[in-house]
Amino acid sequence: MITRSMKRRLLRARITLNQTIQKILEINRKKKALPYLPNPQQEQEVIYEELKVLNKIAEHQAKLIKHYEMTLAAAKS
Repeated sequence: MITRSMKRRLLRARITLNQTIQKILEINRKKKALPYLPNPQQEQEVIYEELKVLNKIAEHQAKLIKHYEMTLAAAKS
């Protein structure tokens, strides 16, 4: 019962991590177009703030995934 719940949490964390990585990649694509925008300085600040938040989220999700994997490995033993 606990392993099923833990597996679901692991799956959700992986999905969230993949979505976060996709958002980061999308923002990095937007960064390439910055020099061609009318007000690049203001846009750059917004993009860097978003990247900062998304990187923290991705880091947290990666830690959760490691934790869940370790817990499931210990439960199987």
